[in-house]
Amino acid sequence: MSGLLRIRGTIDMSQFWPSGSADADTSKVQVTVNKGSFAFAADGQSFKVTHVYEGAFVLGASKKAVIDSSSRVTVRLQGIDAPELHYKAPPLKSSRPEVTAEKRAEYNMNNKVERRQYLAESATVALAKKLKRYGSPTVPCEVVSFVDHPFELVDTYGRIVGNIRVGEKFTTDINVWLAAEGWVYPTFYSSMTDEEIQVLLKAAAKGKKKGRVWAYLSADTSKFDARLVYRKGGPIDAANDVGDVLLPKLFRRQVAYAMEKKAKVFEGKFGDFLAARPDECYLTDEFLSEGHHSAVTHKLADFMKGKRFELGPEELVFREKFSSVVDANGKRVERF
Repeated sequence: MSGLLRIRGTIDMSQFWPSGSADADTSKVQVTVNKGSFAFAADGQSFKVTHVYEGAFVLGASKKAVIDSSSRVTVRLQGIDAPELHYKAPPLKSSRPEVTAEKRAEYNMNNKVERRQYLAESATVALAKKLKRYGSPTVPCEVVSFVDHPFELVDTYGRIVGNIRVGEKFTTDINVWLAAEGWVYPTFYSSMTDEEIQVLLKAAAKGKKKGRVWAYLSADTSKFDARLVYRKGGPIDAANDVGDVLLPKLFRRQVAYAMEKKAKVFEGKFGDFLAARPDECYLTDEFLSEGHHSAVTHKLADFMKGKRFELGPEELVFREKFSSVVDANGKRVERF
């Protein structure tokens, strides 16, 4: 059954950096909910409370409760990505034959520090400043997402995927605001509707004119500043929080590549690293004109030319990695 899923709750403002660790990276916004918070409307308007997520678990990259023990859900703001405030490369898989005990130890030692990008701190502060206009220490909010099935609401990391709305009658869309203000790059996924993509494309066009993260967008994947690390507790130094910004999705892979190169786990070039870990994607124009099932599938590595990545963030749609949502008895949740 296709329709609109709505979650009403509150955002605790203390979670945002520098007092907390949450950022504008769209994956750390936690919303406190209750038993009446989730509602579904097949027609997009006539909402009825649903309890399918109560006691439910996500089976994806790991097993994780949809609603945590503190009655919170973690929200990934759909369709956007901000510069990384703190990112650590994932652990090396034990199944890789080239990973010796010595190389793993070297990798882990180098990977202790969380890396950041320029403008990550500034984007986070801008988001927190915007939200504080609507309340403090908590902000009433509404999370919305178009879904066909309950499991489509949650990604493989257990995050609710949707748009956060605040303000009177929840008319201010934070995803769109961040894009229109130039604090984030559009980052589309195949789970999004054409309309959702078009709205953010329009907002991103406004954001480009304001500069901010767009003014420093870099295509050069060879540049990696290991000195840029997460600064817990701040304070922000906005005047010096500027410099080249690689597409955040590429930056996350760049960090892993840098750690593997230093530990001599991987010896090739960055393009080879991407090719060995294929990320499936579509060209936005083809996705919109031909549809999810007909558009040609590409790999992220296809768009590398030497050290440079040839496409802009708005030109790609990534294939969503869905999870499975099961109830307390382990049975897959199929209906609202």
